[in-house]
Amino acid sequence: MTDADVQAIADELAIRRLLEEYCLRLEVNAFEEWLDLFTEDTEYCLFRRTLRGRAELAAMLSLAPHGVHLPGATRITLGGDRAEVVQSYLFVPSTDSKWNAGWYDRTLVRTPEGWRIARTHVKIGRIGDLAEEGRQDKLAFPVVFT
Repeated sequence: MTDADVQAIADELAIRRLLEEYCLRLEVNAFEEWLDLFTEDTEYCLFRRTLRGRAELAAMLSLAPHGVHLPGATRITLGGDRAEVVQSYLFVPSTDSKWNAGWYDRTLVRTPEGWRIARTHVKIGRIGDLAEEGRQDKLAFPVVFT
């Protein structure tokens, strides 16, 4: 195994950890800690709107519904200090009955603080209604473990 192979494995592991934190920090941590996963000049495309920078991202997505974010299959294509990532997801909200599933198409960059999300394009593939018994109305966010 070459040094380049070891570096590629380490990079992929670090990226997978970041993607897992993306979901967990929305549910378990303070919202500001989620923002730390992004570059200062990040772009986030959702519902035909592009948010530019952490401030715009915070203003819009801090108002988004809470819920459980379930990451799915992930493809990571490494290219030096950049990575192109496609990941499926399922979001189950706690505030209403509208779930959605789709894909995140992202560009990540290596920074002095580690890998960060520079661009996200959310492609919603399906939206549906939860059955009454499947709703997460009893969840409170952020989640607290006792």
